[in-house]
Amino acid sequence: MDRRTALGALAGACLPSAAQARRPNVLLINADDQRFDTIRALGNREIHTPVLDGLVKRGFHFTNLYSQGGLIGAMCLPSRTMLMTGRTVFRIPKPQDRSGNYPLLAKAMQAGGYATFHAGKRGNTFLPASEAFEKFTFAEQLGKEREPQSRWHADAVIEFVKSVPGEKPFFVYMAPPVPHDPRVAEERFMKMYEPAKITLPPNFMPGHPFDNGDLKIRDEMLAGFPRTEDEMRKHLAEYYGTISCFDHHIGRVLDHLRDTGRLGNTVVIFTSDQGLAVGGRHGLMGKQNLYEHFKSPFILAGPGIRRGKSDAIVHMHDLFPTVCAIAGAAVPREVEGSNLLPVIQGTAAQVREHGFAVYKDVQRMVRDARYKLIWYPKVPQFQLFDVVKDPWELTNLASRPEHAKRLGDLKKTLARLMDQHEDVMKERPA
Repeated sequence: MDRRTALGALAGACLPSAAQARRPNVLLINADDQRFDTIRALGNREIHTPVLDGLVKRGFHFTNLYSQGGLIGAMCLPSRTMLMTGRTVFRIPKPQDRSGNYPLLAKAMQAGGYATFHAGKRGNTFLPASEAFEKFTFAEQLGKEREPQSRWHADAVIEFVKSVPGEKPFFVYMAPPVPHDPRVAEERFMKMYEPAKITLPPNFMPGHPFDNGDLKIRDEMLAGFPRTEDEMRKHLAEYYGTISCFDHHIGRVLDHLRDTGRLGNTVVIFTSDQGLAVGGRHGLMGKQNLYEHFKSPFILAGPGIRRGKSDAIVHMHDLFPTVCAIAGAAVPREVEGSNLLPVIQGTAAQVREHGFAVYKDVQRMVRDARYKLIWYPKVPQFQLFDVVKDPWELTNLASRPEHAKRLGDLKKTLARLMDQHEDVMKERPA
């Protein structure tokens, strides 16, 4: 079968059909460490992502999706737990919690009549959530962890879809450890990018300007100190190559859905557990910080999803009730996230006024529609950014007299949100 283009594969998703009267299938794709600005259609002119570009052009995307962070360096785990339980960062179950006293997205979808399948990595997920799917498979169990992850994840999803009777809706959670390091992809994709031609971001720095509380964490040790332009370009070239490979294999899944007449009745959701600083943004490499590069892409396309975008502040735990709303499944009362369909459908502008995120006991973040405050309690240090005028977060406004009231107001808001979320850190900003 010849490879189809993403735009051709997605064209059927906007056409009315009898299939669209049925409950839609849901394909939820959750990348690992893919930053929000790594999609060509969203402004990155150096990366090749034709399939994701097609989703953007045919669907709806959010520009401000934040995980709420976590209390461990491996931020993927709490992010995915928030998604799968719909709970906020301090109320998610601990990794070893087998009590079942929490909502699970797979069970909610099964109760709604869906066949469910998860393909992912055992080491970066909340196991009870993965094992709640009717069928699940892990790369580690199949001895596939050292192979190009995108390919075999796509293969696994296609095989599952083949097994589901046409009249039964399915919910697939496709969550490969891509583009997380070590960045392994088919050679043709890695050769697409010449490091010397990669543009470094405006906020590239040889090192972080101060001790942020955790500068020697694992991710930061993947490159030398100080950061050099050549090494950062090499990391970005590998990062982009892995993403382009993943994009191609997502296209294979969409091709199969189209060829079997199912794409027109499938809502495709693409996101990532969080972004990261790879490339030396603020002198950093990893996800153990709360700058804007921590944000995730968030795209939806398919029946019932209008074309457009939103700058509303949304969180990872909002995906649980949103997926249920798309599927017509009941949302467990313990879920804390907000259904985003009103924003997608244009009947609401936002679901919250402020975003909130944490990293261990060394960083806290709050932002509104325009301004963002990061607090480093152990330094101590505050950063205040106008993320609308200064999206690269290069100008700290915290010490400027004209922003004193705004700084004080955001400190109070941060303290209130810490209380509201039952933040375990006793100290509050002052």
